[in-house]
Amino acid sequence: MRIAWIFLTVVALIHGDALAEADLGSVCVAPMLWEPQTGDGPRLSAPGLYCDPTQISLKIDEHVIPSPIKESVKLTGLDVTLRHHVIVFCSHKPQQSFTFRFSDFKAKQLCFFLKSFYMTAQLWEAKRATWCKCK
Repeated sequence: MRIAWIFLTVVALIHGDALAEADLGSVCVAPMLWEPQTGDGPRLSAPGLYCDPTQISLKIDEHVIPSPIKESVKLTGLDVTLRHHVIVFCSHKPQQSFTFRFSDFKAKQLCFFLKSFYMTAQLWEAKRATWCKCK
């Protein structure tokens, strides 16, 4: 009886870990590496959205990614059943924000980036965004 109890406990623990992993997603944050614009020339962005790439930071739920973001950063352990809140900061001031659910996507591995021309926040499935280099 004792062996059966230990066996059932081990199976429950293994099964529980598998279920927990199945309910977790990740977001890879792409580097912010465009050349800063100088002078009084026109900004290649939507009005009010241009930011020097060295001044961009990001917050996804309670996870903060400080500036500068020079290489891909992977956030793991995000609950796929919850709504997540993303805030893009420029010079420590909130600039853009949105919420998302993993159920809006086919995959649980996503890529966050700023669209280079308009500087708008984008969230794509990671397999479609080759510039996200998270492992």
